[in-house]
Amino acid sequence: MKAFLSNQKMSFLLRSICFLFLISSFLNKFVSSTQHLCHSDQRDALLEFKSEFLIESYAPSWVNKSDCCSWDGITCAATSGKVIGLDLSDGLLYGPLKSSSSLFRLRDLRDLNLARNNFNDSQFPAEFDKLMRLERLNLSGSSLSGQIPINLLQLTKLVSLDLSSYDSLSIDESFLHLLAQNLRNLRELDMSYVNISSEIPHEFSNLRSLRLLDLTNCNLSGEFPSSVLLIPSLESIRLSYNSNMRGNLPVFRENNSLVELTVMFTAFSGKIPFSLGNLSHLSILDLSRNNFVGEIPSSIGNLGIILLLI
Repeated sequence: MKAFLSNQKMSFLLRSICFLFLISSFLNKFVSSTQHLCHSDQRDALLEFKSEFLIESYAPSWVNKSDCCSWDGITCAATSGKVIGLDLSDGLLYGPLKSSSSLFRLRDLRDLNLARNNFNDSQFPAEFDKLMRLERLNLSGSSLSGQIPINLLQLTKLVSLDLSSYDSLSIDESFLHLLAQNLRNLRELDMSYVNISSEIPHEFSNLRSLRLLDLTNCNLSGEFPSSVLLIPSLESIRLSYNSNMRGNLPVFRENNSLVELTVMFTAFSGKIPFSLGNLSHLSILDLSRNNFVGEIPSSIGNLGIILLLI
């Protein structure tokens, strides 16, 4: 009798496993069959965007009448099929980025990377504010010119913003104040070589999620707020080649996150604090070509620094 019951239980268990397997296979096929493809309006917008430029050599493998979610550089949401990512960095696009560009019809974009293309010194379009869902924007070295429009700062979901440029980008005097006020979620900010021509506002210390701040060669002036150097999450800060910017190094707390600190060719002054030895994660330190006075603190010897310039 016991053997019979045992066989019955085993049979029931096997049937249950087979049933669950069949259900799982059915659901997988159902999800696959109902998977949304790229929306036709977004596919058309992408093709129009590509047609706005000359392609110097490399062309993304975009084919009309196909699922644009499979195209190079395109990321779509898994359930809706909407285009949420566009990466054409180093895409060798040549030509002006116009305010009428079809790019600004892709309203669901979260990630946009157009770095190192040649937009032929066209004016920075104000229409980026239409992409209100953007979280990451990279326009580094893309040959845009003129003043960065203030309405870019309406993109309050940004966590990464790279506007670094070797061209002729600039900002007005209210830009940095509004940036610190609106973009509270920023983790990475790179505006190196942008002509800022002003001082950094104290409100920057309220960017509590900031990990990277690169303001190299921005023609900064005034007193740099030392409280920015004490942002708990900050890992890398680059302020070099701002010869008119003054500043002092603060008393650093223990367990500070800083990995890189470079202030070469600035007007930083005062004593190098002994608390520099608290920066246990520091691997790059450049304090050269400044106005520091006094002795180099012995606590620096406790750091496992790879690059040290004082």
